[in-house]
Parts: sequence; structure tokens; C-alpha cells
Amino acid sequence: MEHFSVGRRRAVFAAVATGYILSQFYRSFLTVVVDELTRDLGIGSKEFGALGAAWFFTFAAMQIPVGIWLDRFGARRTMLTMMGMAVAGAILFAVANGFWMAAAGMALIGFGCAPILMGAFYFFARTEAPARFAVLSSVFLGVGLLGGLLAAAPLALLVKAVGWRAAFFGMAGITFLSLMLIAIVFRDPPRLASEDEEGGMLEALRVLLRAPGMPAILMLSLVVSGAVWTERSLWIGPFFGEVHGLDPIARGHVALAMGTAMTLCALLAGPIAGWVGQPKYVTLAGTMIASTAFLALALMPDAPLMLAVVLVCQIGLFGATYAVMVGHARLFMPQHVIGRGITLINFINIGGTGLMQYGSGAYVAHLKATGLPAGQVFSSLHLAFGCLMLVGALVYASAPARPKP
Repeated sequence: MEHFSVGRRRAVFAAVATGYILSQFYRSFLTVVVDELTRDLGIGSKEFGALGAAWFFTFAAMQIPVGIWLDRFGARRTMLTMMGMAVAGAILFAVANGFWMAAAGMALIGFGCAPILMGAFYFFARTEAPARFAVLSSVFLGVGLLGGLLAAAPLALLVKAVGWRAAFFGMAGITFLSLMLIAIVFRDPPRLASEDEEGGMLEALRVLLRAPGMPAILMLSLVVSGAVWTERSLWIGPFFGEVHGLDPIARGHVALAMGTAMTLCALLAGPIAGWVGQPKYVTLAGTMIASTAFLALALMPDAPLMLAVVLVCQIGLFGATYAVMVGHARLFMPQHVIGRGITLINFINIGGTGLMQYGSGAYVAHLKATGLPAGQVFSSLHLAFGCLMLVGALVYASAPARPKP
């Protein structure tokens, strides 16, 4: 653990948090502008799902290189080099005249956002005691989820006022300002001697996969966030629009409510895990409770509006425990492979989310093509989400809570 002053650690936290707020915004905004994008870009449900997947697939694909670069070059250089691509991607998305151009913009944004959360986690792992890692990481995730709140009702109001293209030119400028702030404030911890003898990614994978419980942790990482984020970023808007008849502003308010619940979950889960000293059981309980809300939505396709809102908020309030799960995994990681270890988990997590985004778009398009009413379409989708989370939780239950002394 490297010594940084409290003031320096807080300044780094705040600076990198601006970038992570933007990362959360970019992964969450599509559901709010679904009407504008389908109209202006001429796309359907399958292409809409693919737009979200473009961000997640690119983000996931970069996690392995990011892990290597964090251990080799440090977080500052890695983040600054890549975030410039997010600026370019936001501009490209703002001027897109069709699906492929918009997808390329989303992919560039995903590339640029890829190192932000992992850069912060790497800094925490190197400058804080392991027992504090889950707490700090969860609070950081909760602060970042403010970006999801901005990508709800506030974005809907902004788009109504100035249009989605002007809004995204503004987001490109804000992303550049965040990059400059990180450049000014962030400083890397000194390199470890063991990092100069780090070996390759395959060697790090061998070390990590031999750690007790890591396969079960990786299994949960595949599904723990995918269903929750796919619901929040893609389908909460179409679900409440097509099934409950809400207009774009009202749908934005529901997305805001779910995003607020996710923020509360992230802010509270870490401190709770620190208080009880068991990050595994906080993650396990939250995942199972969130999965039951998905299953309830599936079993009640004609649920009243307020009950449906309560259930999606339940998903958010218990389903955003990802940072606590990473804190659990951190307990099993040797110090010299921390960068590659946390990015391996994030690669699987974000890759799983990308698969859910793309697969859910194709699935919804297929169900609609068969003539099913909207209620049954989304009932089937929610059933799939709930079952995936439940299976992941059952596998994760076999992981040890802590390393043996």
C-alpha cells in the first residue's frame, strides 16, 4: 500500500469521478432518446439494442489491454490517452446520419470510457488497505451513478429543449473538460518492484484462476450487472412506453427513479459490507432480491403502473452491488496482478452486459415479429433476466467468503 495524503486521495477521487459520471451517462442515455433515434436514424428494436451493445462490446474488449497497461504504464497515462477517443465518439454520434455511424460513435465512446473505473479501482488498491477497498469502490460507483440520473429526466428535458444532436455536442465538451481535470490532478503511485517482473496476461490469468472461488466470482460477474444495466439503459423506456403508455418525459422520470435506486444501492452496499465484514453475502443477497423483482415483472405482465415502477426500483436498489463483488474478489488477488485482476472481472462483466444488450434487442425484435402483445414481449424478457441473475447467484454461493489464513 502506497502512502498518499488524504487531500491527494480525495482530489484524485473527485477528478476521476467526473469521468466515471460521464461513463455512466453514456451507458444509460439510449432509452431516453429511443424515439428520436428510431425516427432520425431509421432503426428498429434490433438495431437499437446493437447501439447499446457497441458501447459495451468495445468497452469489454479493451479491459484486457487496460489491465496490462495499468500494471505497466500506470493509470494516469492509460486514462488520458484513451479518454480523447470518447470526445471524438460523442462528436461522431452527434452528427450520425445512420445506424453504422452512430454505432461507430458509441464504440469510440466505449473505448474512451474503458479505463476510468478500473483506473480508480487500481488507485484504491494501491493506496488503501484491502479492507477499505470494497467501501471506497462502492462509494465511487455510487457517485458515478449520478451520470445515470443525468441520463434520465434531465436529459429528456434537455433533448426536448435543444434536440439530441446539440445535447451530444455539449457532452463532448464536458468530456474534454473532465479529461483535462484528470490530467491536472491525478498522480500514479510508484511502481512496485514485482511489476517489473510481472510476466504476461496469461501468467496473471493462471494466478487469478487458481485463487479459491475465483471461477464462481467470475460466473457472477458475467450476469450480476448485465440484466440490471440492460433494463435501465435500453428497455425501461420502451417497456413503460409500449405497455403503460407513458410519454418520453414520464419515462424519463421512471428511469430517474430506477437510477436513483441504483445510486443508493452502490452508496450503501459498500459501507454495509464493511460493517458486516462480508462483501460476499451483501452481493449474494442483493442479486437474489433483484432477480425476484425481474421474475415478478415476468409473472405479472399486466401489473398496475405503480407496482411496475416499484419493481424496477427494487431491481435498482438491490442490483448495483458490482463494486462490492469486486471488493470480494480483491481479497484473493496478489498485489502484482491487481490491474489485470480487476480488469479481467470487468471484462467479463461488461462483455456479459454487451451480450445481453445485443441479444435482448434481437430477442425483442423476434417476439414482436411473431405478433405477441407488448406485455407478453416484456414479460418474456424479464423472465430471461431474472433466471440469469438467479443462476449466477446460485453458482456464486459456492465461493469462499474470505481467503484461508
